[in-house]
Amino acid sequence: MSDIFADGTGSIVVSNGVVRIELVQLRRKNDKAELEAHTTGNLLMPVGSLKQLTLQLAKALEQIQTRTAEKDRLEASSGKGDDLDEALTNL
Repeated sequence: MSDIFADGTGSIVVSNGVVRIELVQLRRKNDKAELEAHTTGNLLMPVGSLKQLTLQLAKALEQIQTRTAEKDRLEASSGKGDDLDEALTNL
């Protein structure tokens, strides 16, 4: 098994009971700072499995949002957020 890193998705096509999701990576364009999307692989799965994948992704997103909100509350209560705001203002 190999791992694929993707910065995002490209086209999503449903045909003959199969979902085909294009996975893309951002890469430098001609060794410049400019980035462009390149296909890195495709995720193919039965349409019946798409609902479960969607539910799992939604749950993961909810956990990330909860952790981010908790972190923001902790920083705000400790005053660290104010230091960051002040540092950014002084730039």
